[in-house]
Amino acid sequence: MKQEIKKGQFLTKAQLYRLVSDKATSLGFNLLASNYRINALELAHEICLDLQIDIIDFNEPKICGILYRGRNNTTIGLNARRSATGKNFDCMHELIHYMFHEKDYYMCRSDAEDHMEWQANEGAAQFLVPYQSFIPNYCRLHDRFYMQTKPERAYQALILHLSQQYAVGELVIQYRLNQLSSEIVQYLDGVAVEDIEIISKQK
Repeated sequence: MKQEIKKGQFLTKAQLYRLVSDKATSLGFNLLASNYRINALELAHEICLDLQIDIIDFNEPKICGILYRGRNNTTIGLNARRSATGKNFDCMHELIHYMFHEKDYYMCRSDAEDHMEWQANEGAAQFLVPYQSFIPNYCRLHDRFYMQTKPERAYQALILHLSQQYAVGELVIQYRLNQLSSEIVQYLDGVAVEDIEIISKQK
């Protein structure tokens, strides 16, 4: 049964992550896998057999994607000018709308700030770069990169490596590091990833 977030329902980060993690697990993904990687465009077809993905040259550069649920089919439109990793994130953003939200039409804009768009952005980040896999990977790779690379280059090299690993843009990795800073501190303090408390960021 589809679990929807009702219109206007506010969620904490912890509540949203629980919903998204449960959905990913139900679809067969191991959130603890060190080689975790999602192709959202392929996943879209697995979730919805009658779904069509169109690559569209939007005239408005701030439009990242659209979702339209019709009577007989569902369409996700992705901006042709976005990179492959950008399309991967945008497609997952629309899938969060599809899986959890009740409206039949959504337009994703890079400057959108309402709580439904926050849920779709944060949900897409958790689905594509789940903290359960990301935090151990980041902490393990951090030491390796800073030991092998000059400090001024280590950070960017690490961000690039993680973005390639998870098939998302570098800005998404930087965003995850910012959003998960409290959770990373817990892990470094010896808390098992399964026991990390998801803190803050309520919308």
